[in-house]
Amino acid sequence: MTENQRPRIAAMQGCGDYNLNSALQSSNLQSAVPLLVDAAKSIAMDPNRPMLLADYGASQGRNSMLPVSAAIDAMRSGREPAGPITIVHTDLPSNDFASLFTMLDEDDASYLRGREGLYPSAIGRSYFDMILPPNSVDLGWSSNALHWLSHNPINVPDHGWAILGADERARDAVDAQLAEDWERFLRARAVELRSGAKLICQFMGRGPDGHGFEWMASAFWESWVDLSRDGLLSPEELLAMTAPSAGRSMAQIEQPFAGGTFEGLRLEFITTIQAPDPYWDAYQESGDAEQLGRSWASMMRAANGPNFVSVLSPTRDKTALLDAMSGRLARRIAQAPQRSRSYNVMLVLAKD
Repeated sequence: MTENQRPRIAAMQGCGDYNLNSALQSSNLQSAVPLLVDAAKSIAMDPNRPMLLADYGASQGRNSMLPVSAAIDAMRSGREPAGPITIVHTDLPSNDFASLFTMLDEDDASYLRGREGLYPSAIGRSYFDMILPPNSVDLGWSSNALHWLSHNPINVPDHGWAILGADERARDAVDAQLAEDWERFLRARAVELRSGAKLICQFMGRGPDGHGFEWMASAFWESWVDLSRDGLLSPEELLAMTAPSAGRSMAQIEQPFAGGTFEGLRLEFITTIQAPDPYWDAYQESGDAEQLGRSWASMMRAANGPNFVSVLSPTRDKTALLDAMSGRLARRIAQAPQRSRSYNVMLVLAKD
């Protein structure tokens, strides 16, 4: 199958829905912001040109505002005058960039508030390819994005995530795709980053005994199975619903750097931590299990729903199916509340 023949990966749910339902992702990135600030302070400012900050996988922008604001302030700290900075947000061509630019223009959290000399733009291309000129990026940031694959390599009948299914060969196919995509991402960034530049990434990883995402992924999948049992999906449609995502282990991330560097990039720092669960924290305060279910269902719908329904015929009422699935998922969680246990990878790449 050629690159053009592969099913396209869908962006997050549009019309600003992902912005409204990504509190989990916002919590996930918080621990990586100090790494970004430290990296920003280490970048040598060049008075003869604008600095370039690249935001890889920006989605609709809400979760970019805090880290980009922090990076801008750190880059300019103690340096007068404050030089111009170009900020380039990248995501898939189908991304809801209108919501991103609306946030920049109207929201109080916009990094444009109270700051001058900033020039935001956006590029609708996959970060698995080069999307910026060679030797142009001074500082890079990517959050909640690199667990997405360039494409889904295989479907399995027993789960919506092939990496969590029973077929070992399918799991091997996903791991092979993770390895290929990781090197492809690194090669593209190695060309784009300037000498002395750094790139900070945070994304879903694996813990010592699994992904940690098993509970929620299974609840999401079982809610689609419910629709099939109710006659709302055919077995063929259900089989094609496979999420193009999986967490990487630290060993998988470190593998390209076994020789010390990869394409001129150095893995300066890496760690895996247990991810926060803001929905559970809110439930502990309120005791409202139904709200817990709604929060999880809305987030999963916004982040994963578009890829699941992208395999359906254009004649299908996808909104109605997402509504039906979300209701079942919310009830499933409310009936058996638990804290999510997943893992965050945080790393710093440097180009020496």
